[in-house]
Amino acid sequence: MQGVGCSNGHQFDRAKEGYFNLLPVQQKNSREPGDAKQQLQARRIFLQSGFFAPLLQALTELIPARTKSLLDIGCGEGYFTQAMGEHCHAAKVYGIDIAKAGIRLAAKQAHSNVTYVVASSYALPVATRSMDVVTRIYAPSKDEELQRVLSAQGKLIIVTPGENHLLSLRQRIYQQLRPHPKPHPPVGFKTLAQQQLSFALNIPAGECTHALLQMTPFAWQVTPELLTQLIAEGLQDTASFQLSTYQLNA
Repeated sequence: MQGVGCSNGHQFDRAKEGYFNLLPVQQKNSREPGDAKQQLQARRIFLQSGFFAPLLQALTELIPARTKSLLDIGCGEGYFTQAMGEHCHAAKVYGIDIAKAGIRLAAKQAHSNVTYVVASSYALPVATRSMDVVTRIYAPSKDEELQRVLSAQGKLIIVTPGENHLLSLRQRIYQQLRPHPKPHPPVGFKTLAQQQLSFALNIPAGECTHALLQMTPFAWQVTPELLTQLIAEGLQDTASFQLSTYQLNA
C-alpha cells in the first residue's frame, strides 16, 4: 500500500520510512506533538530489553488469534503493536500515534501486516465499525471515536497503571503519593472482564534504569541527585497493571 485516500478526495502517500502522516495541521497543538524523540528512544531501549514481557503476554492472550483487524491507539515506537501483529498474523494491524518520532521508529521494524500512521487519537482516520479489536495502552482517546471505529461485537482493551505500579520509585520521588484512578468503562461501553497483573522488576544499573526514568513522567520530577543515584544503583520495584476489556453496549 503506497497511498491512501479519504471520502473527501484527499490523497496521502507513504513516507520513505514506511508510514503515513494523516495529522492535519489544525490538529497539532505544537510543532512536534506527542512524546519527545528522546523519550521514545528510551522507551524502545527499555521495552525491547523485555522487562514488560509479562504485560505483553497477558495482552496478547486477550486478543483472538483469528482477529482480522486491530487498531493500537498511542502505539509509540511500536513494541506492543509489532507483537500484536505477529500474534494476529492474518490481521490488518494499525498503529496510531500523534508523535511522528515514535511512528518513524516503529515503521523501521514494521511487519508486512502492520501499518503505522501519524494521527490524533481524538480524530481517528479509521472507517466506522471497521476494527475487531482496539487497544489503548497508557494513551488518551475520545469515547465517541472508540464507539465509532469498533465493530458491533469487537473488543476494546485498555491498559492502565495498577495501584502499586512502580510504588518504590514513586515513594522516593514524591512526598505524597496520589493513587492511580480506577478504570471505568468509556461512555457507550460495558465491562467484559478486568484483570490485575503484577510482577517484579529488577532493573540493572545503567542504561535500562536511565531509560525507564526517561520514558515516564518521573523524568520531570526526579532531582538530578536522585537520578544519578538511581542510575548507579539500579531499581528493584513492582510493575502493576489493570487490563480492562470492554464491548459496545447493545
